[in-house]
Amino acid sequence: MQDVNKLAVIGSARSLGTSIIWPFIGFALLAVYHFSLEFVSLFYLLQGIVSVLAYIVSGFFTDFFGRVKTMIMFSVSASISMFLAFLFPNPLFVALGVLAQSFFNSGYYVANTSIVGDLKKNDISSLIRAFSRLRVGINLGWALGPTLGGYVFSILGFRPLLLLSSLVSIFPIFLLRSLPDVKTKIELSLHVSKEFLQFLLPTFFTFMLMGQLGFSYLTYYVSVVKFTTFQVGILFMINGLLIATLQEIVGRKIRPFDIVYGMVIYSISYFSISLVSNFVEASLDMVFITLAEMIVAPLSQALASSFSDDKSRGRTIGIYGMATSLGRVSGSSISALLMASFLYRPMELWGAISTFGIISSIIYLLMFYHRKF
Repeated sequence: MQDVNKLAVIGSARSLGTSIIWPFIGFALLAVYHFSLEFVSLFYLLQGIVSVLAYIVSGFFTDFFGRVKTMIMFSVSASISMFLAFLFPNPLFVALGVLAQSFFNSGYYVANTSIVGDLKKNDISSLIRAFSRLRVGINLGWALGPTLGGYVFSILGFRPLLLLSSLVSIFPIFLLRSLPDVKTKIELSLHVSKEFLQFLLPTFFTFMLMGQLGFSYLTYYVSVVKFTTFQVGILFMINGLLIATLQEIVGRKIRPFDIVYGMVIYSISYFSISLVSNFVEASLDMVFITLAEMIVAPLSQALASSFSDDKSRGRTIGIYGMATSLGRVSGSSISALLMASFLYRPMELWGAISTFGIISSIIYLLMFYHRKF
């Protein structure tokens, strides 16, 4: 089996374990553990801080100890954190367990992205195809995870999801051991290009919008449109199945500039949530959200990898991961605050959220115009 295909299989199992719980954690803190929307907002901000620390640590670990060793270490630790949260279901301990999982998953992401860069070097077309293949595997897990999680949540409650997440995530370790490892000499300094640092600005806004496919998406549909968590899980399944089916085809067609179009589609699709009144309309809107994701996600990863070199790839991807993570949690935190005032005023809510994508697309356009990529 080719190494990229192994990474896709590993990504599928890990995505299944993570997506069983991930779309529901913010809603569970609100509805099951009875924390306030302000606490949920704080939780996502803390998650951002935790992820930043993870990207810094893992960037150095990935370069100095090796990609595979880092992936194994962080994968096992993420599984243990979920198991402990299951054993000790105190609400605050559950929140801390999920924050710990976020740390280890973020660290794993750095090593995983770096190893793709090792395999494909800086050839942008090969990187786009490789990350598209990786996303096929990841979204096979994502297609099943939220549906399974939503069903278990609606029947048995939230706590069993912690155990399921722990057990499923540990399975692919034997495949990790078969991958080629790379490590570099210890060097505390990190030099990155001016263009890469500029690229991080639109990336931040990109992931502010991409991060909405979780807490805000679920909370709005359950609280306002009155879908069940299982129905929202089916919407997540549509997302995963479409990516698993079509991502490689899209990956062969897209070029770097298409990230501008992808962000425009994202913005229109998220604003359109304010017009949804039934499950069919929600499903159609999810198709367009997914189309945008299939364009934007592999291009963003490929562009980030193209800025890295062999000696500092882990640290460079760590910085990129910090920007994506801060974007995701900032988007979730801001949307939680917006919901405190605008949850039942969908035009204002989703209009404000969709501006993240408009800002991102404009900055990308300016950067391409000035040939920063």
